[in-house]
Amino acid sequence: MPAHLGIGFVLIAYFVPTLILNVQDDYTDDVVNLYVTILVVGTISYLAGMFLGFNIKPVKTNFSFDVLSLNLYEERVIRVTKVFLYIGIPSLILGYLMMGFVPLFAADPVAAKFFRGQYQVPFYTSIVYLSSFLILSNITPISIMIWYQDKRRVFFLVATIVAICLMMLSLSRGPSFTGILYAIIIVMSFKSRKSFALLVFLIIFIYLFSSIFYYLIGIKDINDIAGGFKNDDHLMWRVIAGGTVDIDDQLNFLKFFINNPIWTYGRTVVGGLVPSHYEWNPSVYTLRVVNPGEDLSTLISGGLRLPGPIWGYVSFQWVGVVAFSFISGLIKGVLLKYVKTWILKYKSILTATVIIIICTAIFEPLSMFYTFSLYTIPPAVILMFYMYRFKLK
Repeated sequence: MPAHLGIGFVLIAYFVPTLILNVQDDYTDDVVNLYVTILVVGTISYLAGMFLGFNIKPVKTNFSFDVLSLNLYEERVIRVTKVFLYIGIPSLILGYLMMGFVPLFAADPVAAKFFRGQYQVPFYTSIVYLSSFLILSNITPISIMIWYQDKRRVFFLVATIVAICLMMLSLSRGPSFTGILYAIIIVMSFKSRKSFALLVFLIIFIYLFSSIFYYLIGIKDINDIAGGFKNDDHLMWRVIAGGTVDIDDQLNFLKFFINNPIWTYGRTVVGGLVPSHYEWNPSVYTLRVVNPGEDLSTLISGGLRLPGPIWGYVSFQWVGVVAFSFISGLIKGVLLKYVKTWILKYKSILTATVIIIICTAIFEPLSMFYTFSLYTIPPAVILMFYMYRFKLK
């Protein structure tokens, strides 16, 4: 499911920029050749690691869903989810009140989304806001599936709608819509091969909608793009690709890095776990490379999204490309083998949803160890209640 979920993203972030817009033509051959070589070497290493990891025999764990009966486990899932909804919804409302603004309705929505300039908030406020946000973004697909499995549980449907509406106010498209998307994908995957085929088209449509979301709500103006590309046959493609500029960002990053290399020596692996604007935080580091000498606190950006092979390269050059990619693939292969084993064993749509959310929120970040972040901790804490047996009143 996560692999199919990436179809829409890859189409918009990679195929449109390279095959239709030809953004690579804006860069010199040495930058493009280095970029392609890094990705090719990284891909081969990643696939080798994934193949090895998937062929490792899984062992029985002491996770709740692996030791409890199906009915007992799902009763527990329902209780835990209800508790988190009761905590998450009021806490997110409190977070907005403590912030004193809502990004969607702020004078500068983008700055408000990233807490820049006049929208900076105290650390304790961001803790309340982000923790509650992460609670809701991770449990909404589980809540939807509880209602889907038993339509009498209307509370979970209503609470999910409220939670999604509150998250949409933050302008964070991914976390706000991913819960619904996961639920739809899981339902269609369990129905039939025909519905799964339709799923591919649905995923592409959702990502296309997400790309133009900011234009639909008025945060961005299409004239800002049209002004620079008048009479351009690819204007609509530029609008669609404008919200996901991975290729452009990555090539631009390498252009600056070649001219002034700042080797990390692996420090960005743990840099994201250090609070505040730590210089080796992956987001801060990427902005530091492409904005030499600038005050990063004034930039309205959450950093650049780099693939694993590039993180390996800026850490230990070509040895890093191979090592980072191989280890990442190895972890992903083991993860996929366990997920397949668990889902085939239980064949319950609710339990399958919980397992998928646990894997994507806890184990998936392990395969992307090169971008560890403090934001991976709250979901791990939340989902521990679905993995282990804690007493709940």
